[in-house]
Amino acid sequence: MMKATVFVLLFSFLGLAGCVQMPTTTSTTVDNRPQLSFIAASDNVVLSEYRVWVDGLESGLASDYKADSAALRLLPGSHVIELKRNEEVILKEKIYLGDGVTKQVVVN
Repeated sequence: MMKATVFVLLFSFLGLAGCVQMPTTTSTTVDNRPQLSFIAASDNVVLSEYRVWVDGLESGLASDYKADSAALRLLPGSHVIELKRNEEVILKEKIYLGDGVTKQVVVN
């Protein structure tokens, strides 16, 4: 009888110990890098015809960074932004972007 009682108490204790929830922590990372996006000035402007260059490096199509759906994230500081269509420079602008800034470029 004594062994049975000890056995029941032991399993009861182990069962309760398994129900203890361990403390958890959650961490998040905030991406506060500046963002650059593009807007077509009219319905005649097709953003997929324009290639984006940042500081002399090609970064994809302007349609990849259409305002309100996506953005090109850059490091804070000064950048030279170029838009090219068929190797012709349509827009070349030097801009400064600080942390948390979203710049929208209007494509004519």
